[in-house]
Amino acid sequence: MENFKAGIVQMNSGPDVEENMRAVREYTAYAAAEGTKFIMFPETVDYIGIQMGKHGERIPGYVTRTFAGLARQHGVYIHCGSITEAAPGGLPFNTTLLFSPDGQIQALYRKLHLFDVEMEDGPSYRESAEIAPGSEVVVAEPYFASLGLSICYDIRFPELYCLQAENGAEVFCVAANFTRETGEKHWETLLRARAVENTAYVLAAGQCGRKTAFEAYGHSMIIDPFGEILAEAGEEPEVLIAELSSERLMQARVSLPSLAGRRTDVYHLDGKIRKY
Repeated sequence: MENFKAGIVQMNSGPDVEENMRAVREYTAYAAAEGTKFIMFPETVDYIGIQMGKHGERIPGYVTRTFAGLARQHGVYIHCGSITEAAPGGLPFNTTLLFSPDGQIQALYRKLHLFDVEMEDGPSYRESAEIAPGSEVVVAEPYFASLGLSICYDIRFPELYCLQAENGAEVFCVAANFTRETGEKHWETLLRARAVENTAYVLAAGQCGRKTAFEAYGHSMIIDPFGEILAEAGEEPEVLIAELSSERLMQARVSLPSLAGRRTDVYHLDGKIRKY
């Protein structure tokens, strides 16, 4: 990993796709002007409203072309958070895309774990009714770092991050739309645990504001490999900017060598990995 400056965008996406993309343009220009080389957005950045599954688009489409053009215009890597990717003949996917500075798609990840839960004293959620699960664990490798890609509910499954770390991930990118109910209880704990367990940076970009089905928690974070919070947003749209240090990463992995200490002779993580 090289030292690099990351910009993490917390957004309040809604049902107006064009308004969401206007905000994306504004935040990208701001983060790029601050000298970031990597800009990350939250989950379902393109649309949040009723019948999510019916608002997917094919790749390439309007939203992905917008991100590709912004990556070229500003000469930066852009992690789109996630969009709803239309799939002919079936349910759409909740899909992350990483765009390189030439506007090309460098990596694609489809959310593995779908948010099907019964909230205590609250509503139930069935993401699987509208979204199909992915089937691959993904590590993207732009020149400056190895990035483990994940989306929201994935953060509750540590095996995913162990497998990414075993395959070289140095930074975990978590695009999210956490509910306030679960966020207040679990968001920070889960993110910091994934950082500490794997001595990796965590970049967590979240949605904020009132959505159709719930209120989003916000509190996007940048966390270092020791579990220290370098930057945290509140409950309004915001851009977090922080420098990620290769020296800090190495210091954590030398002083707390948990990756080397794993007992793979006793337990095994045999997942399907795709590297980009």
